[in-house]
Amino acid sequence: MAILKVARMGHPVLRRKCETIEPEKITGPEVQRLIRDIFETMVEYNGVGLAAPQVHMPVRLCIAGGEVDDEGRTRYRILINPEVTVLDEDNRLGMYEGCLSVPGMRGWVERPASIKVVAWNEKGEKLDFVLEGFPAVVIQHECDHLDGILYVDRIEDMTKFAFEEEAERFLDAADENMDEDEEPAG
Repeated sequence: MAILKVARMGHPVLRRKCETIEPEKITGPEVQRLIRDIFETMVEYNGVGLAAPQVHMPVRLCIAGGEVDDEGRTRYRILINPEVTVLDEDNRLGMYEGCLSVPGMRGWVERPASIKVVAWNEKGEKLDFVLEGFPAVVIQHECDHLDGILYVDRIEDMTKFAFEEEAERFLDAADENMDEDEEPAG
């Protein structure tokens, strides 16, 4: 296993539409090594997810966390050739997203809160599941990478894009001080 170099915003690999992995190659040594390396890299950099193009491999593979099991441990899903279907476009969840490829920054992004995912897992088994809330947001963020999309492309209000420290100090505080019925300015 190896910790890989993470591509940063501006590198062309992050703007490519990634290649499909042939299902019969999923259990082969090359894909299995890539899965282990992506996972180790994600853990090293304290990510909640990581996609193959972020480690300079333009293939449709990502790892996404966000779910917690009954014992309080984070559950990670390995998704190969994922297809995401939005279940309710009107029900959206907004949060400050960050990304290992855009280090030190956070931006407010609203995404559908409920999705269906069809993909292959690391064993070459077909997956078909529904997710809601934070885990759904994480998977959408990681799957965007597979299509050359960064979360910064989804920020609608650039006044809510900031360095992490300032976002925590000023933007989060401003959101907490808003009345529940009040719409954000802008």
